[in-house]
Amino acid sequence: MSSADAGDEVTLDAPGFIRVYKSGRVERFLPVDFVPASTDAAPGVASKDVAILPDAGVSARIYLPAPTSSGSHSRKLPVLVFFHGGGFCLGSAFDAAVHGHANRLAAAAGALVVSVEYRIAPEHPVPALYGDAWAALQWVAAHAGGQGPEPWLTAHADLGRVHVGGESAGANIAHHAAMRAGTEELGHGVELSSLVLIHPYFLGGESSETDEMGLALLRELVRLWPVVCPGTIGCDGDPLINPMAEGAPNLASLGCPRVLVCVGGKDPMRGRGRLYCEKLKASGWRGKVEDWEASGQGHGFHLSCPTSAEAEAQVRIIAEFLSCA
Repeated sequence: MSSADAGDEVTLDAPGFIRVYKSGRVERFLPVDFVPASTDAAPGVASKDVAILPDAGVSARIYLPAPTSSGSHSRKLPVLVFFHGGGFCLGSAFDAAVHGHANRLAAAAGALVVSVEYRIAPEHPVPALYGDAWAALQWVAAHAGGQGPEPWLTAHADLGRVHVGGESAGANIAHHAAMRAGTEELGHGVELSSLVLIHPYFLGGESSETDEMGLALLRELVRLWPVVCPGTIGCDGDPLINPMAEGAPNLASLGCPRVLVCVGGKDPMRGRGRLYCEKLKASGWRGKVEDWEASGQGHGFHLSCPTSAEAEAQVRIIAEFLSCA
């Protein structure tokens, strides 16, 4: 085999998702359906794109709920800093399904949603995206007291109600951001009010999964982890993918007083989400954790079936949770 051939050796082949070559070349088989920022006609949510770390390519799409009938926003709005899913190596904040979900969250919760476009692996291996997430939270916090570069945040954001959340891998990212907020300051007196985890992407430990398709997916995800996080000690012991692992940072240091965990009844990672709730309650953390399950639904069903009764119910649960903070 020539050196050129060796350079094109496949190091990971996850059929239908991603193929990674030894040379560093990456093929992705779930293309992003990019849509522009806009004003959504039905709920009247407006969106626009902003730069956060221009040199690194970290940006966000911000969603502003429709004004009241008087044509203005009569009160300051809570902020939800949100991270999309995609196994740390796929997806985008600018994808049509992610964009639609952010629109629905903004409308239902009456919140400013900051949907972050972070760098993805394997070109930017984990933990780079955790740093991007923290930078996004700090960028939001910098708007306290009417300061900061983004007019929608300076004019409309209540930075006494800042929430962090995400779906799938984005939920993992949100968890680690909240953990960091427990030991470091965001700055400008801003603190996190809550954490929202939608179908959290946690691996490791024993699985109670019995469905063969679910087991096959879990095996692929376990194979994918060392590709997106080189140098990992494996899913069982790595606190980045398994925050319940022995020796992982104590969940008691989570930097917010409220947590909501949403799982799907047919999601092969649902057991990890449930265990997260149990471990959090038993950790000594002084906050309150709530959980909600969409019976019979799989991982990320709200993106593939956004108008289903279960997807609409999940959005309502999240909106109600945020409104209580």
